[in-house]
Amino acid sequence: MLDTIDRSSNVLVRRNNKNANLNSATPRKDNPLIRLTDMIFLRYALEGESKTGTITVELEYSSSSCSINYINVHYSDPELTKHVEGNPRVLRNIDSYLRTKLLKLEHNFSYF
Repeated sequence: MLDTIDRSSNVLVRRNNKNANLNSATPRKDNPLIRLTDMIFLRYALEGESKTGTITVELEYSSSSCSINYINVHYSDPELTKHVEGNPRVLRNIDSYLRTKLLKLEHNFSYF
């Protein structure tokens, strides 16, 4: 039998292959930081002209505190850097997008 996680008590239940009735429960460890890299494709307007760019974000995510620590952010061009860094609303939208994506991944949703 496979090991299972009892979600109500946050305990990992180990099943013994020889005796299915013999279970041992061990406390589940705190989630460590997870280091991820994500690529975001962004369309933006510059002087009335539509442009596209790429943002690569390297981050550490802690599911226990739902926190993101941004380690490195790389923009495909300087105009995109000015557009994103100079606009708090765009920064909040990117942060919200990443948080939503991480929560969905954590809870095993397959559609973004």
